[in-house]
Amino acid sequence: MAEHAPTLGPLEREVMEILWDCPEEMCTRDVLERTGQSLAYTTIATVLTNLHRKGLVEKVLVGRVWAYRPLVARSEYTAEVMARALASSGNRSDSLLHFVGSIPEEDLAVLRTLLDGDGGAR
Repeated sequence: MAEHAPTLGPLEREVMEILWDCPEEMCTRDVLERTGQSLAYTTIATVLTNLHRKGLVEKVLVGRVWAYRPLVARSEYTAEVMARALASSGNRSDSLLHFVGSIPEEDLAVLRTLLDGDGGAR
């Protein structure tokens, strides 16, 4: 992944979600159809080009068509965004305290397990 997780606009985020949900690379038309929006083909092509430039997707030739697949897992990107937010906070301890206080009990249990070293790799 790029040195820092790039910020994504709403449409970039939607396109990444579509790519993350698909087990295979997708061409521009397939991504456009999955958005469920009335967007121009060129709009999605531009978004995919921007995501490629940001280092988040790989452009591959499938037959005679360019297709795209994520270079970064959803969980890796999310972790980078969280790390960036924490790094930019004025008080890391206070930010972590508020974060832990705001997450559901199920997530706290996962966090406890991971911190205890019993969580293994995910």
